[in-house]
Amino acid sequence: MVTVTLPIYYTQKFKTKKPKTVLVGLNWYRNAHFLLNNKVKHEYHDIVSKLLSGVKFGKIRLLYKVYAGRNGTDGHNIRSIVEKYFLDGLVSCGAIVDDNIQYVLGDTSEYYIDKDNPRMEVTIIEQ
Repeated sequence: MVTVTLPIYYTQKFKTKKPKTVLVGLNWYRNAHFLLNNKVKHEYHDIVSKLLSGVKFGKIRLLYKVYAGRNGTDGHNIRSIVEKYFLDGLVSCGAIVDDNIQYVLGDTSEYYIDKDNPRMEVTIIEQ
């Protein structure tokens, strides 16, 4: 069993403007420019690769714990996008063969509020 902590906010930096911090979720995803989306996806791939380099799993189950920064946040919107980037990152770094139902057997979600440290924790349980 391995637990990985992932950010749920991304700060976009500009040359001439102040940085802009966004909640990585479905609402952001559907409006994001494809180049920014790709950049954020690669940031998540890098995080996963650094945390799980050299680790190999067979079939897995996942437990997602989303710690939102405030009440009223739609945790499912956050989970959907961060989960996509996370699973693609697992495949990209070679931790799993593929992220289809042959290798990812199931998952569960829990949602909490943590104003001081919003994040998503993913526990990987090898079957």
